[in-house]
Amino acid sequence: MIGSTLFTRLPAWTFLGILATIPLLFGAVHPIVQGGYVALVCIVLGGWLLYAQSEQFFAAIRSRWAMPLLLLLGYTVFQAFPVPFAWVEMLSPARAERVEMVNLLAQGGQHYFALSDQGWSSLRHTTLFLALLIYFLTARSLLLSDKTFLRTLVLVIAMVGSIEAVYGLFQFLQPRLGLLWLPLTGGRAAHGTIIYKNQYAALLNLCWPVTLAMALVHLRGLTDPYQPAESSRSSRTSRRRGAPRRWLRRLGETGKEAPLLLFATGLMLLAILFSLSRGGILTMLFIFFLLNLFLPINKTLKRITLSLIALFLTGYGLMLGMDTVIHRFNTLDASGNTRLTLYLASLQMLYDHWATGIGLGSYTLLSPVYLKGFAANIHFDHAHNEFLELTLELGLPAVMLLFGWLAWIMTKNGEKLLHWSSTQRQPPPASVLIGSAAFCALLGFLAHSLVDFNWRLPANLFFAVTMAALLSNVPAYKTAAVNKPR
Repeated sequence: MIGSTLFTRLPAWTFLGILATIPLLFGAVHPIVQGGYVALVCIVLGGWLLYAQSEQFFAAIRSRWAMPLLLLLGYTVFQAFPVPFAWVEMLSPARAERVEMVNLLAQGGQHYFALSDQGWSSLRHTTLFLALLIYFLTARSLLLSDKTFLRTLVLVIAMVGSIEAVYGLFQFLQPRLGLLWLPLTGGRAAHGTIIYKNQYAALLNLCWPVTLAMALVHLRGLTDPYQPAESSRSSRTSRRRGAPRRWLRRLGETGKEAPLLLFATGLMLLAILFSLSRGGILTMLFIFFLLNLFLPINKTLKRITLSLIALFLTGYGLMLGMDTVIHRFNTLDASGNTRLTLYLASLQMLYDHWATGIGLGSYTLLSPVYLKGFAANIHFDHAHNEFLELTLELGLPAVMLLFGWLAWIMTKNGEKLLHWSSTQRQPPPASVLIGSAAFCALLGFLAHSLVDFNWRLPANLFFAVTMAALLSNVPAYKTAAVNKPR
C-alpha cells in the first residue's frame, strides 16, 4: 500500500522538485548540473510515462503536434553523427574545407566527420530537448489526472518567482551580497541566482503572469465577466462607481492567498525593473498588453488590478531609485547598434551553412572566425538573437520546420483563447485564466528572445515548457461551452 502510494505520488513530487530547484544553482547552466536534471527527467518521469501512462504516451508521440519535434530531434542526432567525408563535402562545403585543413595540419587519417562543429558534444543539447518533451508530457498527464495539481503547480511557480525576486532586490540594494558565492561583476542590478540578468528577467516574466492569474481566479467572483450589459445607463454607472469597493471587499473575503499572490506579482515586477534588463522591462510591458487582450475577465477588474500594480511599482520604484532604470535606457542606441552589427556579421555564417547548419552549440566555436570589426578581446559565445542562432545551428530547412510548427501551435491556441475571452457568457474555469496568462508569458518569452539568448538557460526552458503545459490544459471552447446557459 505504501509502495503504491509512493509510486503514484513520485511523478508529481519529482516534477515539482525539478521546477522548484532548477533555477537555484545558476539556472542549471553548468553541464554537470544540467545533466543531472536531464537524467532525473528521463529516468524517473520517462520511466513513469512508459510504465503507468504508456497508452497516452504513445498516442501523444504519434500525434500531429509531436511529429515535427521528433523529426527535429532526429536531425540533430544526424548532425552530430560522423558521416563519410564525401557526404560532408556535398552537404556542407564550408565545413568540409575546415575539417580537411585540420586533417592536413594534424596529419590525421580520419575519413568520417560530423556536420556539427561540436561533434558529439551537440548531443548534450539533443538530450536536453528530449528531456523537455518528456517533462511536457508528464505535466500534461498530471494536470489531466489530478485536478488539484494545477493550483499546486502555480503556487510553486509563485514561490520560485518570489524567492528570486526578493534575492534580486536585496542584490540591488546591497551589491556586496553577490550571486551565491560569486561577486556581482556587471554592476548594480538584480540577478537572483542567475548569472546573466537578461535571463533572470526572462525567468520572472514567465512566473508573474500565472501568479497574477491565480490571484484573479480568487477575485473573479467580484463580478460576472460575461454578464449581459444592463439596459439602464444609470445602473451601469452605479456598477462602475461601486466596483472598487466590491473589489476590496472581495479581496478581504478571499483570505490570505489572493493578497499574497498579488504581492508576489508586485515583487517580481519590481525585480524585473531593477534587473536593469531593457529587453526584460519591455517584455514585461508587452505581456501586460497581451493580458489585457486575452484574459477573459471583466474590464473593470483588469483596470483596478493594473492600477494597484502600477501604484505598487511606482511607490517602491521611487524608493529604490527609478532614475537608475530610466538611465539604463539612455544607452539603448549604442547597445542596439552593437547587436545589429553582430547580426549582420553572423549572416556570412548562414550563407556558408544554410542547408545543414553548424550544429547545436557551435556558434561559440565559429564566431571568432566569422565576426569581423569587433575588438580582439571580445568573444561572442551567442548571437543575442535566438531565432538567428537557431537558424545558424540547424540550417534553413530544419529551422523553417521548427518556426512553422511553433507558429501553428501558438496560432491555434491563440484562437481558442480569443473564443473564451470574447464569446463565452459564463465565467470560465481556472484553467482558462491560468492558460491565458501562460500563453501571454510564452509570447513575451519569444519576443524577448529576438534580442537575447534566453533559451540557452535550462531553467528558462523548463519554465517555458511548464507554461506550454498550462496552455495545453485549456479545454476546447466548443467542448467546455456545452453547458452554457441559453
